[in-house]
Amino acid sequence: MAGYDFTCRVRTASLPSVGRPIVLLGGALMDMYDWRLIEARLPADAMIITFDLPGCGSASELDDETVAGYELQARAVLVALDHLGVGQVDLLGYCYGAVVACRLLARSAERIARVVLANVSEVVPPASWELLTHAAELAEQDRIDELCDVLCEHTLGPRDREALSRVTRLGFSDVQRLPHAPAALRRARDSHGEAMRQARDITVPVLVICGAHDGFTPAWSGQRLAEGCATASSVLLDTGHTPLLEAPDVFVGHVMGHFSAP
Repeated sequence: MAGYDFTCRVRTASLPSVGRPIVLLGGALMDMYDWRLIEARLPADAMIITFDLPGCGSASELDDETVAGYELQARAVLVALDHLGVGQVDLLGYCYGAVVACRLLARSAERIARVVLANVSEVVPPASWELLTHAAELAEQDRIDELCDVLCEHTLGPRDREALSRVTRLGFSDVQRLPHAPAALRRARDSHGEAMRQARDITVPVLVICGAHDGFTPAWSGQRLAEGCATASSVLLDTGHTPLLEAPDVFVGHVMGHFSAP
């Protein structure tokens, strides 16, 4: 699309399905395989679609650090859904992916039945701006061990930090092979606010999942977003910024409760 190569990965349903396909959009340093812990807890009859969008994972580099980068990624999701012959979906966007989800909703809300935005913030608080700046510099300089230290310190909740840090480091080790991290982190720093500008105008049912110990996208910002959106509700988990690792069963319970609501 528009000169960019990108990839989607489809987990087909192992049973006849009556539910909608589920689209998962991940964080700035995630690829399409990083959802497997969550996938294993999703219903066996659900089609699951994950992505390496332009500027992520195995896809083409995306140097545009403005909101246009988010827009292009949202367009890529629609191109993939059309290619797959998929109509309306349920949508889960986590962190960076929540911003892409909001751009997708602004562009084509009719394609989304229900949406979950996890660990999302309306604005980038000053402390998070500094963290993103530092993280982008470390990624650009290939100082991956230091990047892992910084991200684990600021994103993990208080429970099982040592074990979670080991798991998180395995995921972050992929950053060493990826050219996308610096641009994605700077895009999240500089263009987040503009990309989220229409988030309160979402008209489909929204669940905002917040982490009580999230030092990166603080719970108060996600809850404020939900309070300002007429179709939204929020839930507060006893986690940091990584509920996908810290409390996957609880996380999926809330996601599927929202997706299966009448």
